[in-house]
Amino acid sequence: MSVDPVPAEVSSAAEQVAVSMIELWRRARADAAPTVSEEQMRGLLALDGAPSGPGGVAGSLGVSPSSATRLLDRLEQRTLVRHLPSGEFCLTGAGKCVLEATRERRRQLLEQTVVTAAPPDRRVLRDAFDQLYGVVSPVARVPRSRRPS
Repeated sequence: MSVDPVPAEVSSAAEQVAVSMIELWRRARADAAPTVSEEQMRGLLALDGAPSGPGGVAGSLGVSPSSATRLLDRLEQRTLVRHLPSGEFCLTGAGKCVLEATRERRRQLLEQTVVTAAPPDRRVLRDAFDQLYGVVSPVARVPRSRRPS
C-alpha cells in the first residue's frame, strides 16, 4: 500500500523541480544567446506569436508600460524586434532565431538529462514531464491578475 506524500513533501519536491527548470532555462539562454539578458528574453517571449504594443508587453511581463517601452527600444536597437507603423512591435527574423536557438538548447539539455538517467528512471522522467505539462500548461494560460495600483 502506498502512502500519499504529505503536502510539505510535495511542496518541497515541486520547489526543487521549479528551481531546476529555471536553472535549465537560464543555462539554455546563456548557451544559445549569451548577449541577450533574461529581461530581454522575456520581452521576446512576450512577442512570440503575435505583435503587441508596449501596454500588452507590460501586461504580459507585469511591468509598467514605460519599462516595457524601454525594453522594446533596447530590443529594437539590437534588431531583435521591429516597431510597426501601427505602434506595435513584432519579432524580427533575428529575434525568432534567438528564441528557436534557446528552445533547441533547452530541448538538448532536457534530452541529456533523460539519456544520462539510469535506464529504469528514463521512462519515469518522460512520464513525469508529460504529466507536469498536462497539469501546468492550462494554468500557464490563465491571465495574470493585475497588481493593485
